[in-house]
Amino acid sequence: MRTVPLAATVVRIGIVAPSRGRTARSVHLAVTLDAVLDEVFERVPVPYRTPSWYRRPEGDNTTLVIPPAVPPRWVATGLVELVAEALGRRNRHLNEFGRLRLRLAVAHGDVVLRPPYFGGAAVALSSWLCDSDELKAAMTAAPEADQVLIVSDRLYDEVAGEGEHDLDPAVFRRVVVRAGGGREIGWLHARPDAGTRNSGAGDGLPPV
Repeated sequence: MRTVPLAATVVRIGIVAPSRGRTARSVHLAVTLDAVLDEVFERVPVPYRTPSWYRRPEGDNTTLVIPPAVPPRWVATGLVELVAEALGRRNRHLNEFGRLRLRLAVAHGDVVLRPPYFGGAAVALSSWLCDSDELKAAMTAAPEADQVLIVSDRLYDEVAGEGEHDLDPAVFRRVVVRAGGGREIGWLHARPDAGTRNSGAGDGLPPV
């Protein structure tokens, strides 16, 4: 049977520095991320909260495939804000060793979904953006940030603007990331100097 691609929004979430502290910390961070996402889904507005959301943990990453009925604009703004709020509540009670920090990448495009399998252009692009050196450098440059967001060029064109529910162009900068054998444009939510300095803990460990 041929599977027809859907135009869906994909959110790829990467845990920052899961290997510090070895297995116990990795498990703690994964459990905390699950709890954060459970809380987020409980707060998704009723019109958007449908059984067709798909969530798959993959080691230190989690992929969300969000159905076409949910506006990409809301995903890039409303959902990302829900994650930030839930993450802040969890981290409020944790020390630096237990603190969860996340790389978020959002892309919109074709997705082929046949659980437990999925694929398509948006899935691949979200993975490339999430794993990009540019996003990792931004996390290192902003040690106070619980999460940093990058969105695809197509999504940025659709949702950036000056409206209340738009992405604010003033806080995004254009980056070019490695994507398979080529390059893709992404838009990074970060300070203008993100990626130009190293403000990590200085303990010799890699930032991600």
